[in-house]
Amino acid sequence: MKKFGFMVQSRGGVITPVGGSVALPSSAAVWPYIVELAHNIDEPGTMILVANEAGEMVIRIGIASARSLADVQPDATAS
Repeated sequence: MKKFGFMVQSRGGVITPVGGSVALPSSAAVWPYIVELAHNIDEPGTMILVANEAGEMVIRIGIASARSLADVQPDATAS
């Protein structure tokens, strides 16, 4: 299991951690969490950031792009 930290960066650059550290079986498993998080954010210009166990930013994606992933993975829900 790998641990990932999820954060939201506002248009103004403020970064807020969300959900704490999440243990997942692989880095591919972060995408359902990203899709769900994107559907819960209504602030234009917001970015979703994901850091690995070492604290390195491994994913940075806008909410519009993240929401469009649901079309690729219609069953993408965090569980």
